[in-house]
Amino acid sequence: MGKQPVPKFKWKQGGGTGTLGHHLKEKHGMTADNVHVGGASDSVQGQLHGYFGKEPGGGKPFFYNRDAMIDGFSKYVILDELPFNHGESSNFEEWNRTFMQPQYRHIPRNTLKRHTQQLYYKYRGHLIEMFRTIECRVSLTCDTWTSFCHEPFICVTAHWVDDDWYLQKRIICFEAMDESHSGFNLKTRIMTSLKTFNLNRKVFSLSLDNACNSPVFKNIYLMLIIFIKLIIIRKFLFYLSYGV
Repeated sequence: MGKQPVPKFKWKQGGGTGTLGHHLKEKHGMTADNVHVGGASDSVQGQLHGYFGKEPGGGKPFFYNRDAMIDGFSKYVILDELPFNHGESSNFEEWNRTFMQPQYRHIPRNTLKRHTQQLYYKYRGHLIEMFRTIECRVSLTCDTWTSFCHEPFICVTAHWVDDDWYLQKRIICFEAMDESHSGFNLKTRIMTSLKTFNLNRKVFSLSLDNACNSPVFKNIYLMLIIFIKLIIIRKFLFYLSYGV
């Protein structure tokens, strides 16, 4: 038996994506009706990026990463002040898997808590390094209060003007304060925060809420002068007390 002739195939270049579109339709159920197709509205042939979604990835392929998703979910929970069990909702999981990401699985509260703490220490480190390098002074505001659940808190906020003359502020202490709100305890909390964030020699002013109590005010006054070792000149350091 002789050698069989090799069949010749003819292919004509058309410059389109019809073959790919047919494959997506037959194998993946993706058509112009159920997938956003880019290009002009009167164009018969859609652009290739329409099948894969141009926004918001800019044409880049999307890869699902659970750890990155949980980090993003942690920011969402923090900013919207949601409970850690928000990611355990079965209804939320069903909605996500049906309409957003089939690989999504619910996030246990302990997992979400762990990721949130990791984010806190990450951005806390960035803030410490930033305060280490700034050359200006910062003004502090301090407030203490008791929540509706009878839990006492203290909050210390640093305010300063950056090199571009924009007013900046960052919370450097937001903690439960179970001890008495005495001058000594307030001094200890404030000084711990200042040392942690490299600000113990960069304070310009301090504003206290309801600090008219003389012993409290004097204790903090001495703290700023003696511990921080600032030059005792009023134009460098101001003490403000405002009542409720």
